[in-house]
Amino acid sequence: MKEDILEQIVADWFVSQDGWFVKHNVKFRPSKDDEQYSSKQDSVHSDIDILAFSPIKKGSERVSVVTCKSWQSGFDAKKWLAVLEGEAEYNERSQDFQKREGWKYFRELVSTKWLCAFLKTLQDQTGQTSFTYYIAVTKLRGRDAQEYRERLENSKVLKDRFLKYGAEINIKIITMDELVTHILNRFSGKETTVVESTDIGRTLQLLKAAEVLKAESE
Repeated sequence: MKEDILEQIVADWFVSQDGWFVKHNVKFRPSKDDEQYSSKQDSVHSDIDILAFSPIKKGSERVSVVTCKSWQSGFDAKKWLAVLEGEAEYNERSQDFQKREGWKYFRELVSTKWLCAFLKTLQDQTGQTSFTYYIAVTKLRGRDAQEYRERLENSKVLKDRFLKYGAEINIKIITMDELVTHILNRFSGKETTVVESTDIGRTLQLLKAAEVLKAESE
């Protein structure tokens, strides 16, 4: 099964840069030994959309975790900042339909038991718990989008939440436009035209050749 298109673009962005290795859909869930574990709440795995590792980088730059939110309506940083700085609370069980709790889209950032399971997985996979956490989105939306993007990226609440467990998190939001522009500029920087090795790279290369897409520098 092919990954989400946004995931493929992010993976292409990483592997086109020197020294990056990428793994998709790395599963994790709270340990049954965790005192907060509930089989009704925690039996289904979550997963890291993309886990990227670079042995030539240092510190938190060596490990990148990417969660991809390919919502066509875009990403409202103001709304999600409030959700992510809040507390994880489960809806009361009911026969009536209830919307999924917002924090569950980022459970490793909000829920202590999921955060601990996430950090254990990072340690097992990469040997460290200092990392860069990317939120890849189609676009930003809402009033003062750039201001709230920066607030979320620099959230002391989120940073302190991880420091409590000896981990360092650096948060970055990256948009589809930024990712595609980077890839197109990469094409423009080549001295000779060589067919791209990934499906996404080749598709964008053809769209550029057809002049449907243009690099920012052109």
